[in-house]
Amino acid sequence: MQGKSSAFCGAATSLEVRYTGKPVSGWGGLVAVMRYLEQRGVRQVLAQALPDGRTSPNQIPVLDIALALFVTVLTGGRRFAHLERLRSDDVVQAIVGCARMPSAMTLTRYFGGLVRSQIEHLSEVLSQFGLRRLRAPALELPRFGRRRWAAVTSLC
Repeated sequence: MQGKSSAFCGAATSLEVRYTGKPVSGWGGLVAVMRYLEQRGVRQVLAQALPDGRTSPNQIPVLDIALALFVTVLTGGRRFAHLERLRSDDVVQAIVGCARMPSAMTLTRYFGGLVRSQIEHLSEVLSQFGLRRLRAPALELPRFGRRRWAAVTSLC
């Protein structure tokens, strides 16, 4: 008679399960990416590239809005609404360094308010930083249906 086996270790073994009080997230791999971007000076570059004419006393900083968009794309988000799954994750919020994560509506309001000259300036600054544009310069992720045109960037 053959012994029971496990997919992980051949013969069945006992597995010890422990609980921790530490915060845990499925997106822990963002730590390496955010450290890389921080070493490259992403915050300084975005501060130079992104306009901020908002006056609300309760506003989320523009850098946090842009980094939330980065994190959404890096975690597989294809729509602005996919940011919502990260908003409640305290670990992701700590990794990004945001006091509070913006909502999907905040992203669409901010990036939707950019005019063509601001988008071109943003594209130029990001290309100098090491992100290059592969398609037409528009920051749009669709809520429904197909992607019409979007700025697709990749690390050089």
